[in-house]
Amino acid sequence: MNPSNKKLGNLFEKEFCEILGQHGFWVHNLTQNASGQPADVIAVRNGQAYLIDCKVCSNDKFALSRIEENQYFAMNLWEDCGNPACLFAFKTSEGIYIMNTHGIKVVKQRRQYARLVDIKTYGETLEEWLS
Repeated sequence: MNPSNKKLGNLFEKEFCEILGQHGFWVHNLTQNASGQPADVIAVRNGQAYLIDCKVCSNDKFALSRIEENQYFAMNLWEDCGNPACLFAFKTSEGIYIMNTHGIKVVKQRRQYARLVDIKTYGETLEEWLS
């Protein structure tokens, strides 16, 4: 990821955390480290915890190869521990969309990129998810 993409990603993580905080979530933006982590944000509301990875979709598509194997393993373990499906927050030209790992897996079986139409089909708008 080049520096400008990293900066865009960091800005989106901050924006996303602020939005969730305004909607009654306790939110923690996970610090990047050398070995990586499975997601960017942990958010909790009404006793329900969510593990969320934030992605900026340049040209309204996201290369699914950018989701690393360690992320899949950690996210599967998160879900195996009784938590809800992990989420991806996609920032697109049409707004922020939320898609769970099950939607990602469906799209990945069909193509290498999640296009805006896929994100809309297998995800929901941030507003829908927040309600």
